[in-house]
Parts: sequence; structure tokens; C-alpha cells
Amino acid sequence: MTETELLSPFDDAVIRGVAGTNGVDEELLRSALADHQRTMRENPGVEDLVYEWRKRFDEAVLHRTPETFFVAVRETVWEEYGAHLGLDDYLLAAVVAVHQEQVLREPAVDSDAIDADAVALVASRPGSQ
Repeated sequence: MTETELLSPFDDAVIRGVAGTNGVDEELLRSALADHQRTMRENPGVEDLVYEWRKRFDEAVLHRTPETFFVAVRETVWEEYGAHLGLDDYLLAAVVAVHQEQVLREPAVDSDAIDADAVALVASRPGSQ
């Protein structure tokens, strides 16, 4: 799987904008986003993760397409990914910001439906490219 395939759920403008706003190197941000997508696909798999999140969190799935899940998880999920991927707090915050912004730009997602203690996460579905 190429980085381009892994980054397919994200608009280039969102990645570029978050990188610029947060003073994060765009290529480093793209690499971290791709690593996160790869990790979800490989361990334990996107479908299994979404199933687990649906059991753990109310209204976890905000929207789904054949290519992508848009979900709302707790901050602890992101903390676990940050630790697993070795991301510093600043880069992790930028990765989360890309996910948040992408979900807010998805017209099929009602942003008012996102619980106040939830954080957005976008997961591309394997085989969707």
C-alpha cells in the first residue's frame, strides 16, 4: 500500500492547511497520517477496530462509505496511537487536527452529533482504492 492510497481519505488542502497552521513539516505530517492508517489496517484491521469502537462508544460511527469510516472515539484512543507510533505531542495534535477537519468537511456528517468528549477519526477501508 502506497502513501497515496493510505492518504486517500484526506484532502490535500486539509493536510497542507493543518501543517501550515501548526508549523509542522507537511511531509512529516503526511508520513504520520500514512503510518496511522497503515497501523489501523494491519493491527487488528479497520473493520475490527470499528466494531470494537461501536461496542465501547455511543454513536461511534458518524458516517460510512464503501471507502471510509468517519468515527468518533475518546481521546484515549488517540493517546494510544500516539504512543504506539512514537509521535510527540505536537505531531500527534496535528494528526488529530487533520482527522477533525476532514470530518467537519464531510457533508454527510452532522458535526452537532459529535459528542463533546469525542474526537474524530477517519479510517480508510482496505480494498477501497
